[in-house]
Amino acid sequence: MYRCPQALHRPTPQETAKKSNAERDFLPARRGCRAAPTSAHLPLKETAINEEHPAQAPQPADAVEQPKPWSTPGSWTITTTSGFATSGYLPDWAEDDPSEAGVPLDQLPLRLGGINHRNFFEGPMMPLTATNSRDDAEEDAVFAGSIDCNPYDTAIRLRVPVVNIQVSPGHWILGLEPQELADIASKLGAQADLLQDEVLPALIAAREDWSAHHPERPLTTSVLPPGLTQAEATARSSAPPHQVQHTDQPEGR
Repeated sequence: MYRCPQALHRPTPQETAKKSNAERDFLPARRGCRAAPTSAHLPLKETAINEEHPAQAPQPADAVEQPKPWSTPGSWTITTTSGFATSGYLPDWAEDDPSEAGVPLDQLPLRLGGINHRNFFEGPMMPLTATNSRDDAEEDAVFAGSIDCNPYDTAIRLRVPVVNIQVSPGHWILGLEPQELADIASKLGAQADLLQDEVLPALIAAREDWSAHHPERPLTTSVLPPGLTQAEATARSSAPPHQVQHTDQPEGR
């Protein structure tokens, strides 16, 4: 599995000190790597949290120093202002550590619901153009995504690692399990074979045939004159020379 180079670097204490609590809650966006949308997180009942995570030894109310990311390998801990603390498993492949201290007790369910262990993978950059857009094509990633695990998600199937793929900006394939991911990889492989083995030779043959029947119009002249639409250019190319009307000349000549 490809891992973004940034995933191999864990920040030093000096680097961590420069980040605010809010910045540590969410991984910075990378070129072509966007966080997948998640389902709505419903607040957890405090009684359920207390039953699942027994309280640890209280800490002084003024102890607000934030824990260093990955300070405890394989574990994250969120500590409230009242001294109540809850912790969980932090996988080695996760690119973020949700550990935090000084969280108001009433904000603990929100913090737990927002925990997202993830590992981004990049996609190839392609020139993309929106439908009916007159703007030039813009380079953006396709089929980029991430491995995600949201241990407190309201959707139980998302509490284990799944893959989310961004097909193109704003279009996602979400919550892929291993067999579903294998099916998509197989379909993409078949499409790549089709483009390489069938579409590419057909395109080359079509261009050679077109060039042979239009020697006076080489393939390199693809830029239309100012004010000439593609439909007008097509009509001119199909009409006999004596029927072509030059619209750029004034009437009466």
